[in-house]
Amino acid sequence: MPDGGSAAARPVLAARARRHAGLVVLLGVGAGLRVTMMVAYPPALWFAGDSGTYVRNSQRWPELTARWTYPWLIKAFEWTGTFASLVAVQHLAGLALGVATYLLVRRRLGASGWVATLAAAPILLDARQLTLEQYLLTETLFTTALAGAALVLAGRERPGPVAGFGAGVAIAVGLSTRPTGVVGLAGLLLLVLVPWRGWRTPAAYLLGVLAFFGLVFLQVGTVKDTLGAEGGRFLYGRTAHFADCDRLELSPDLRRLCPRQPLDQRPERPDWFIWNRDSPIRNAQRPADLDAFAAAVIRQQPGDYLAEVAADTARYFWPHRLGPMESCLANWWVPQLAPTNWAADPNCVPRLADPGYGWRPAPAEATPPNGASRFLHGYGRYATTPPPLVAAMTLLALVGALWPRRGQLRLSVLALGYAAVGVGIMVFSVATSMFDYRYGLPALAFLPIAAAAGWQRLQSTPAPPPAPDLDDEPERPAATLTGSNG
Repeated sequence: MPDGGSAAARPVLAARARRHAGLVVLLGVGAGLRVTMMVAYPPALWFAGDSGTYVRNSQRWPELTARWTYPWLIKAFEWTGTFASLVAVQHLAGLALGVATYLLVRRRLGASGWVATLAAAPILLDARQLTLEQYLLTETLFTTALAGAALVLAGRERPGPVAGFGAGVAIAVGLSTRPTGVVGLAGLLLLVLVPWRGWRTPAAYLLGVLAFFGLVFLQVGTVKDTLGAEGGRFLYGRTAHFADCDRLELSPDLRRLCPRQPLDQRPERPDWFIWNRDSPIRNAQRPADLDAFAAAVIRQQPGDYLAEVAADTARYFWPHRLGPMESCLANWWVPQLAPTNWAADPNCVPRLADPGYGWRPAPAEATPPNGASRFLHGYGRYATTPPPLVAAMTLLALVGALWPRRGQLRLSVLALGYAAVGVGIMVFSVATSMFDYRYGLPALAFLPIAAAAGWQRLQSTPAPPPAPDLDDEPERPAATLTGSNG
């Protein structure tokens, strides 16, 4: 005989499912795609260089410091004996971000179901998002930390000190995972400063950041190691790509770092100057020389630097043609038919992680495509967020936030704050490294919410002008009666 309580709850659950039908469908499809991803590429996808570094660092126990956040996550699942457990958690994090996005837009912004569904779709269905969740890479942790901090602050009308402190710690985790987190630190500060409600929440937010990095400082002992300064390799690659050394004033040590190729024959990707064995980076006498070279190029060629950053950032917002080496890198971030023989083309072919928990990838052998990888490969050809949609979301957020309309300040702040973080992630990545879909992907956790906030403000009813204060009206003379004496 069915339990009376469960029978009574069924109509309620059915009504909720109908009311949130868009989320139910998206969540089901997103979960199915992630299960298919785990079947297609077990136990995890492996990116040459980065993945091995993270796994090796996780084995440095007990010397592993708090700044190495992703190796800590890898270490936490070592007891399972398979990277599939870690990847499953990363996929669950992606699903959780999609649900949180929907609920924030629906409940906090007051949007309709279809607006909330559209806002959650990119993080749940984008093929690059699915693929990066399958990799042993930092992007999922970074995105979850920054988006989690934003949700803590945006989920309440008046976030208190506890919420501020928690958001600060989450931002610090993201910043220690990737330097790009600095844009989250600045962008989300807007959510605790406007409108001003006292100093306690902003102070708690900054205290959370300082508490995390203070713990790291106690472990490593220097500010440089606390912040994870890496000697400017990536900024060197960015500036070497356009450096015109014939008109630069450089010391002999820095001139050794000048590219040998003419300006019009430089490699497509700035990271060539970081990793290629023929790069002049190998001539650096000390890591500080890389910082000094980059600073000298930016100081003496500011226009060229800004032009490069603007041109590469624009590629996130409008379709463009990829060169051969750029296409090679882009292929890593969409599902492939199967991890083929890596030894035949180590620069362009993904690999699988070790079946155990080792720091080396699986053997470089050709793997025949399975049904799951065939399906995902076809899905990935079409199911990525197109650049014009990224541009449209950004434009909608900015127009909605800045449109001259009284009231709804909170919607304006949310639209501007989320847009600042989303666009900032792309600009900062390009300015300090290069254009890469992998680096810009975390923006999908912010720009849809920014666009939804902008849309809601445009749709909202303008606040009526304040009523005049009767106490401020000028006093009128009292009426008098006049008459004749006659």
